[in-house]
Amino acid sequence: MGAVNAFRLLMEARRNQWLKPAELEELQAKRLRAMIQHAYDNTEFYHRKFKDAGIRPEDIKTADDLKKVPFTTKSEVREHSTGSMLARGVDLRKCIVTETSGSTGIPTKVVYDSNANDFSKAINLRSHFESGLTPWSRWAIFGDPHHFQKPTWFQKFGLLSPTWISAFDPVEKQIEFLRKFKPDVLSGYTSSLYLLSSAIKEKGVEGIAPKVVISTSELLDPSTREYINSVFDVEMVDHFGCVELNRTAWECSEHTGYHIDVDAVAMEFISDGEAAAPGERGEIVYTGLYNYAMPLIRYKIEDVGVPSDEACPCGRGLPLMKLIEGRSDSFMQTPDGRTFSPIIWTLIMRQIPGVGHFKAIQERKDLIRILVVRDQAFTEATTGRIVHDVQEVMGEGMHVDVDVVEEIPKDKSGKVRCAVSKVGKAI
Repeated sequence: MGAVNAFRLLMEARRNQWLKPAELEELQAKRLRAMIQHAYDNTEFYHRKFKDAGIRPEDIKTADDLKKVPFTTKSEVREHSTGSMLARGVDLRKCIVTETSGSTGIPTKVVYDSNANDFSKAINLRSHFESGLTPWSRWAIFGDPHHFQKPTWFQKFGLLSPTWISAFDPVEKQIEFLRKFKPDVLSGYTSSLYLLSSAIKEKGVEGIAPKVVISTSELLDPSTREYINSVFDVEMVDHFGCVELNRTAWECSEHTGYHIDVDAVAMEFISDGEAAAPGERGEIVYTGLYNYAMPLIRYKIEDVGVPSDEACPCGRGLPLMKLIEGRSDSFMQTPDGRTFSPIIWTLIMRQIPGVGHFKAIQERKDLIRILVVRDQAFTEATTGRIVHDVQEVMGEGMHVDVDVVEEIPKDKSGKVRCAVSKVGKAI
């Protein structure tokens, strides 16, 4: 990342957040029109998609016009990201090519050129600075080692220099490092932060006292938030995004909702093919506004959220999404047609004595398998209580198998998702 360009973009992004909503809409529309024209003129993929849909770039003037454009699916990106989706003249050898975690078993390649990478990092840093990060903070991040990047020249002098911790490392190793490192800021996967907090409390570990804790990449439910806050004596904040577009929304200290980075992305919430109303759950669809190397227009990320029309008391002009409910393949369906958010698993399982960590896997519409790591309160009655409480919520037609295991297996990225459905999408 070019230092001068990066800091210029960061300062611009920090100013943008205080623009009035109408000014941000105008800025977004200007960047959207430029991206649409570029994608049409310079990528075979979107030129063909627009032609097939009978639309031209001039038909898209604002984010409201995006409904005219067909969706871009994950399977299309997997197939075309380093081919017809690349802009004319892009040299892959000079780009950063990263991959998503591939929870389907097939990772998606994402291409950023240097300009897009600078812009992306500026937007990401904005949310961290607003959460309490400073240029000289001792900053530790839990993550996927496949995404770790080599430090730039200024990071070698300790400026904006995060230290990466592999989510795959045993928690004992993580604790040993953090006691020596003494981070001011601790961020990364929600599941890693929870597992660390649990181990610190259980073992009575001292000497790890970050001033700022930031979760990302996974659902942060109220119970997990409260638990992590209690262990570290902080008011943690949650950030939201994806590998394909990096940071897209984030909490400020008001915890009113998630500020959407509308100067970097156009975010839609789609329910039954139409725009979801404020307060209504919808599947998130993204259009990126800065990655000219590999444009993404109306990209179905397969996450679910709820738009909000409230204004945050903080005064920022960035609009809010009120709630993030998780990936669409984390939602569970029941034989009687009901749909449950992954948040219910925390609400159910955290009330049952003897359950340490857990993961719920829907194998069929009428079968859920629950992996449980027991804690010291586990008894023979715990399994029966799990079956009873799940059926009480999801119906007696739902069969529940409980497997007691030593450890919950992590995804390829190192995350630990508490809920996964193998049934067709519920939303």
